[in-house]
Amino acid sequence: MIQSLISTLMALLASILSGIMLRINPSRAPSTEDFEKFVKVLFSHEIAHRGGSHDAPENTICAFQKAVQHGYKAIELDIQFTSDGEAVVIHDESLDRTTNGKGEVSDSTLEEVKSLSANNNFSDVGDCKVPTLDEAIEFAIANNLILLFDVKGGVHCSKFTKTLTRILKKYPQFSNNFAVISFFPDILYQVRQIHPTVITGFTRSHDDIQDKVTKAGFKSPALQPLLLLADRVFDFVMFYYFVPWMKINMLEIRKNDVSEQYVQSVAPLPVLTWTVNDPAEKKFFKRIGCSVMTDVVSDALPVVLS
Repeated sequence: MIQSLISTLMALLASILSGIMLRINPSRAPSTEDFEKFVKVLFSHEIAHRGGSHDAPENTICAFQKAVQHGYKAIELDIQFTSDGEAVVIHDESLDRTTNGKGEVSDSTLEEVKSLSANNNFSDVGDCKVPTLDEAIEFAIANNLILLFDVKGGVHCSKFTKTLTRILKKYPQFSNNFAVISFFPDILYQVRQIHPTVITGFTRSHDDIQDKVTKAGFKSPALQPLLLLADRVFDFVMFYYFVPWMKINMLEIRKNDVSEQYVQSVAPLPVLTWTVNDPAEKKFFKRIGCSVMTDVVSDALPVVLS
């Protein structure tokens, strides 16, 4: 938790310094045609959040298969790195919640992670494992999907940019079928610097700093106004400077922070919101112009797979 807090604060500093010492050409961005095609898929379908964790073990090929069976065209997944530098698809820094293993992902080798079960209390889905990013991409290519890579932890920034370079070379046919999204502006900054045509999205809940500090055990009432101020300063820097200057392509905003007025205020930036599982909420957010990420993929109409 402390590591996440430090990463967030470092990301805030990085976003400010990147404005002072900017060395990228902000005019370079994904082509309009490619981005419009990408957004059309996002807004004509729901997005399977972690593959649809209500219906199958999150962030596994088992979940991705379930999403495809129910007609989903877009999947959001999370990326962490093993001790030997391999990108794996898992949400938490720890293995404890979603596998039968213990300890940190970053302290485990790929072989150790792949030896674990990721069934996570699902008994009817076969033998699910933590997939590598490559396995997820190959599944997406085979099933004509688009992916949202949610990159966890600013400490993984250099590892991710090297991985991104590698996958763009290995899977050139997939270059317009994914986006990099993150809470961490330093990751988005590096992606825009090194691969400016990759689609990017900034993820935000408007009390993120306050939430992380409180969860880390700092719950003094006297601290809360300062944390609230820190969140507002962060919002100002990000939404009025970093996002437009970096030409970030879209926003992923927690559902509690989204309103019709908010969507209108950030237009023409597309807004994706998470995690929307209630059918009535899904209809509401679609009506106000949002694309929704959902854990529940089984309430969509099934399709026949070829």
